[in-house]
Amino acid sequence: MPGGEVAAPTLAKIIRIVASGNGGKAACEDAEVSAELGKLGVSIDPEAKVVWAIADKDVARFAKQSKLVICGQVGQLGQGAAIAIVAEGGRPVIYLSPANATSSKANLPDALLKIGKVVK
Repeated sequence: MPGGEVAAPTLAKIIRIVASGNGGKAACEDAEVSAELGKLGVSIDPEAKVVWAIADKDVARFAKQSKLVICGQVGQLGQGAAIAIVAEGGRPVIYLSPANATSSKANLPDALLKIGKVVK
């Protein structure tokens, strides 16, 4: 499964929440996640503020471009990702790096702030 064991439909739903507050678009090179985002009405745009990234090098590259990076590994928060969506006990868990979200200049939805685990 893409993104650290979280199913693509679940990832897409969370990415959609973030993208909806940032122009309704997301950048995503993962075909399965892109297809799910399309089903949810999210436009795939390489210039979007919100990005789903899998590889470490992509996380760092997009973070340097001031994009709000969503990834599938908590360790990638240290490389500039703002949100990590991982599976714990068979359920998706959202980890947030407020500092990385702020540097992206994108909006972080209040709903995620309420349910996410903040990592400093």
